[in-house]
Amino acid sequence: MDSHILQLLQEGATSVSNLLLKMYKRMSLADDEMMLLIHLLSFQQEGNRFPTLTELEERMSMSSMRLIQTLQKLLKEEWISIDEFIDPHTGLRHEQYNLTPLYKKLYQTWREQQIDPRMLTPFQETAATADSEPVAIYSRFEQAFGRPLSPFEMESIHMWTEQDGYQEELILTALREAATVGKLHIRYIDRILLEWQKQQITTVEQARLYSLNFHRQNHSKDYRQPL
Repeated sequence: MDSHILQLLQEGATSVSNLLLKMYKRMSLADDEMMLLIHLLSFQQEGNRFPTLTELEERMSMSSMRLIQTLQKLLKEEWISIDEFIDPHTGLRHEQYNLTPLYKKLYQTWREQQIDPRMLTPFQETAATADSEPVAIYSRFEQAFGRPLSPFEMESIHMWTEQDGYQEELILTALREAATVGKLHIRYIDRILLEWQKQQITTVEQARLYSLNFHRQNHSKDYRQPL
């Protein structure tokens, strides 16, 4: 019995963003559509980037027709896409499901939620209407990373500003510091902010002076362990 339980546990787990689970209803995704997306994600994490209809049917209670209709709907409404790539080892052409469109829609929905007119004063509502573009800090991170932010990265930035109370300019200074040493990772930037917090650094000028002094004293060292 114990060996069977161990075998079941070794099957692993599928990682699904909590933000996606919280927001999919607001994004107008039905439960069966969300379940299909979760299964596509599960297959990808198992190394199968383009599961067949038969493979999907084996895991889901949908009929073949319903499964096809749901896939077509997700593709038509651009929740997912199908990409082609060539295997560099075999030269063969393959297809794979791309879930990046889903995360882009999640990102946009989450950002829109941050500016809820019901929570704004008349003055704030006017400002929000006049400037509906994404908040600069997220755009700056996307520009630095050269790609859209992942749900984990969005949640981290949100926690820095809302939960930890870091000023946006201080966060952007940490971003520049990470870029300077070639470590553009959310976890590395988080370590920079934690170090500054320990040093009671609260302003951009203090952060710049601390970094300048640190680099002068440590030409080839880093006060944080590499990722």
